[in-house]
Amino acid sequence: MELKSKPYAYTVLAVDDDAAILDLIGRNLTARGLRVITTTDPEKVPALAAQEKPRLILSDIAMPGLDGLTLLKTLKASPATRDIPLILLTSSRAAEDIEDGLNSGAEAYLVKPIDWESAWPKIQAILMRS
Repeated sequence: MELKSKPYAYTVLAVDDDAAILDLIGRNLTARGLRVITTTDPEKVPALAAQEKPRLILSDIAMPGLDGLTLLKTLKASPATRDIPLILLTSSRAAEDIEDGLNSGAEAYLVKPIDWESAWPKIQAILMRS
């Protein structure tokens, strides 16, 4: 099933301290029929996630203040957000970073810059099963 066949089939929440990255994420996912909420402030994500109930969260790992792994643990600890899948985004290709993210409960790990041809099937699979 192609998600873009239905307008705004699902909501995705994206957080990254780089507004240009968020713009790219927003444009790519909106073009595929998703409603995208973005924020550069990771501290806002728990409340936004509880309020908006996104089908998926995309989070950078390296952010000032609340990093992506700590954010993931915070979301998994809350009954309101624990079942929302999260994909970690980072520019690191180090195997230990990927392992840390996946062991912390992330559904997947995408390396920036995002290759949308390979990332979209992963995102779509998570959206369809969550």
